[in-house]
Formats: sequence, structure tokens, C-alpha cells
Amino acid sequence: MLNRVLNTAAALAFAWACPSDARPVHETVGWRPTAVPLLNFSSDDGTGYGLRANLFEYDGQSVPYRRKYSAQVFISTKGKWVHRVLVDTPEFRPGQRLEVELVYEKEDFANYYGGLSDEDIAGYSRDQRTFRQAFPELKVKWIRTLRFPWRLRIGGRLSHNDIDPNAADGILSALDPLGADGGAFAQIVGSLRYDTRDNYNNATSGVLEELLVDFGVGGGGDYRGTTLSFDHRHFYTLGYGLVAADRLRVNWTVGDLPFYEELDMGGSGTVRGVASARDRGEARIVFNGELRWRGLSVWRRQHLYLGLVAFGDIGQIFARDALPTSDGWRGGSGLGLRCHWQSTIVRADYGTSGGRRALYITFSQVF
Repeated sequence: MLNRVLNTAAALAFAWACPSDARPVHETVGWRPTAVPLLNFSSDDGTGYGLRANLFEYDGQSVPYRRKYSAQVFISTKGKWVHRVLVDTPEFRPGQRLEVELVYEKEDFANYYGGLSDEDIAGYSRDQRTFRQAFPELKVKWIRTLRFPWRLRIGGRLSHNDIDPNAADGILSALDPLGADGGAFAQIVGSLRYDTRDNYNNATSGVLEELLVDFGVGGGGDYRGTTLSFDHRHFYTLGYGLVAADRLRVNWTVGDLPFYEELDMGGSGTVRGVASARDRGEARIVFNGELRWRGLSVWRRQHLYLGLVAFGDIGQIFARDALPTSDGWRGGSGLGLRCHWQSTIVRADYGTSGGRRALYITFSQVF
């Protein structure tokens, strides 16, 4: 299985090419396109097909680029769609970054376990523990540099979720949580950042400390809640192309949020190896550690590298008025492959958690 991960991601890496120049990406000048076929795979979503096209503008100074335009079309064999258009301008104005993203997502088999134990869900079929959801979403993020390395982040999100249980006698229908009928949702986000990372797209040194507050309303007034978050990330260059990286995330919610906006854990972005959204709840703590190797230079002029990652993840969902319990942790570990091409990163992670194994082939670093 691991060989299959490495071979698949390597095929993506070798799909595009050119000769030699060892300068860092941000020191190049001009427009650089990348078009990457989305031959992705996830144990949760199946095999995915699509295309992501990026157009980067470099000016020799801005890190990681001056502007980025991106468009993606993606469909998986288990009924997941992720179509998006994104514009990212790290130098929208001096000291200001603006990112705007329009997304349409659909999942035919989104997980909902309702807090049931592994033994309890063993008797349920896939339809009984899943639901269908589809939602368009508009996201805006603005980051202003105050006095370096302090930054202010303000953003917003508008979405509308259509939800249908896949079985009339399923977990979602039986428990009927808040938000089971879907609806509109609006969110405002604000945070204060201490950020010394050398490159937010793919850091090799520095730290990020962020205190974040978001407030969301929707469902005709039924949804009204706040999430408080702390995010710590640390990157340390070890030499020989090695980077030690870790992330700690702590989140608490207050108020009433629909179940699909609750904190979740499991899948490629939190604890790899655990089923996607295996746990949902009011508070969360997640720790990720990675040892990254930038790897071999495949085409220097195109800044194409093939590298490796070893990782370990651990996390827990718990009640907002309680603390994590000693027996509530879920952990995962594994190996991954990274393909760096200009400012595009393709990752393939093979993770295990207990007796479950999962494979994720997707884009960008986990953090």
C-alpha cells in the first residue's frame, strides 16, 4: 500500500518538467503557470479526478508570490465534489494580504456518528451513518501587518447547506441534532497573529501564534454561536533539507451551532488514519508533529522537488464545560510523500490509527 502511495504521487511529480536553476521560488520574476491533474485518493472519499490550474506572478521580492489565481474542478468516486476559484494577493496593498475564494462542495456520504462508540456503530450500515450535503460558500480573508511580526486577520464566510439523511432509520434521523435540516450560515472571523514564518505556504523556520474568535448566525435565527481558538505552529530547520514542524490547536465553542459547524476530528487535516469527522463536539484539542525532508531536486528550473514526511497526530473532542479525559484520545501515525513544484505542493499521506488504515493524496501541507 505504501509503495502505491509513493508511486502515485511520484507520477504526479514527474508529469511536468524543465531544466536547471537553484534559486528559491520567490526570487524568480514573471508569470509561472502550473496545471496539476487531480488523481487524488482518500479512504474516506474514494478516488478523485479533476484538474487544478494555478497562475503565479513573481516579482523577485514578495513571498511566496505576488499574486496567485487558481481554479479547480474535482469529483470523487464516492460522490464528493470540490469546485473552487481562488485569488490570493499577499501584496494586495503594502503590508496587506487579501484572499477571496468561491467554493461549491457536495458529499454523498458525509459521516455522522452522533457520539456513539465504535461498538455502537458496528451494527449500522453506511447509509445509516451518513448523510448527503451540498453547499456553495464564499470566503474572504484580509490580513494586515501591524508592527512586524504582529498581524491582524479579519474574514467572513457565507454558505447554505442542503442536508438529506441517506437512511430514514439512520443515526442523523434518530438523533435529529440542531441543523439536521440545513440552512444558511454567516460567519465573521477576527484574529491576532504573531507570525515569523519564512513562507506561509511552506514554512521551514519561524513560529505562528494565533488567537482567533469567530461568530456565526443562521438557520433563521436558530444558529447563533462563537468559537474561540488558539493555534500554535513551530518550524525549525535541522539542516540537510530536514525541517521539524509541529502544530497545537485548541478550540472551544459557546452557544448553539448546527452539527455540521461543530468542531470535528478525523481525516487528512486533523488525525490521519481516523475516519473523517469521526467525532464532533463542543471543544477540541489536536497536536500534529512532522519531520519533513525537502527531498531530491527533479527539475531545478521549475523548482520541482520530491520529498518525504514522517508524522504523528493525536487529538480529542470533549464537552465545553469539561477537560480532555485520559481515555478519550485518538492517535494516528504514518509516512508521506511531498511533491514541491513552484508554490504548488502535492502530498500523499498513509496513516494508521488502531486497526484502521487510510490513504490521502491531496494538496498543500497539513499546516
